[in-house]
Amino acid sequence: MRYMYSLLFLILFSCQNKPKNEKVFEAEKGIIDTSYVWTKLLDSAEWRKNYNFQMFSQRDTIWVFHPDGTWFSTDGKRWTKSLLYNSINNLAFLDYVQFNGAIYGLGYFKGNIEQFEFKPEIFKTTDFKKWETISKTSNLPKRFFYHPFIFDDKIWIIGGEDKDNKFSDIWNSADGITWIKQKENLPLGKRSGSQVVMLNNTLYLLDNDVWSSTDALNWQKISHEIVKGEQIYGYSAQVFDNEIWLIGCNRNGQFSSQILSSNNGKKWLTHTAPWLPRGGIAATVHKNKIIMTGGKYGGTPNHPDFRYDNDVWTFEKK
Repeated sequence: MRYMYSLLFLILFSCQNKPKNEKVFEAEKGIIDTSYVWTKLLDSAEWRKNYNFQMFSQRDTIWVFHPDGTWFSTDGKRWTKSLLYNSINNLAFLDYVQFNGAIYGLGYFKGNIEQFEFKPEIFKTTDFKKWETISKTSNLPKRFFYHPFIFDDKIWIIGGEDKDNKFSDIWNSADGITWIKQKENLPLGKRSGSQVVMLNNTLYLLDNDVWSSTDALNWQKISHEIVKGEQIYGYSAQVFDNEIWLIGCNRNGQFSSQILSSNNGKKWLTHTAPWLPRGGIAATVHKNKIIMTGGKYGGTPNHPDFRYDNDVWTFEKK
């Protein structure tokens, strides 16, 4: 069944909570899709309510890498705290990355953007019980606010920033220790916070715009803006069911309880969800489901106070 909705209707209702049977809208055509469903697993998980941390799926286990440590579960309902501590320290600035059956901690960051301590230390765990410090003096670029990705059996970094500048270069490493600058002055310009995912042998760099590449070095812009006339940020990008999903979007300065999806990076659909509005969530794909937790809401003129979350949800095809 099809309904026609005006763009104004979509914007007015995008931040409201919706029933569990999720609906999907495309701003111009008003498509409704009920082929996916959200399920709440926990109202409150073991870890402190927070945002800007990470989740990983490793073999049959889900891992939460939180500022206060790591937790693991096989079903998303029963969680156990691991002995593995937070090696990076400030997860708002640097990321862990999953590579060749291990988790790598790229650098150490303590403080804030005005005053901080950065160390190019590289940590690695394969047993998820202890960290191995594989380098204390790597040449990891001294920067932050980038999201590493895996391509061609290497870890890659695009852009990022330091206290004074943003960057438009790309680096890679085969071991997390030795980093080689592959190209400067990428056409996407100086930027930080972009996420890169792989779908159907194509890399997609996601920000408010979208770029694609098949070799990580040569990029072309395929969309000037994900949603026409809106600024989109604060989401977690996941690949699931042969599509890219952006979860926990901030749209024009307003956090919302919605996600966006696309199978080509050009045409995006808006999906509403039953959880409270938020951004900065943690998510991963595990056993043919997206699992998510965490997030932050507030800091806007209409909602100056912050709310943090630690509920756990799954998203799957019916």
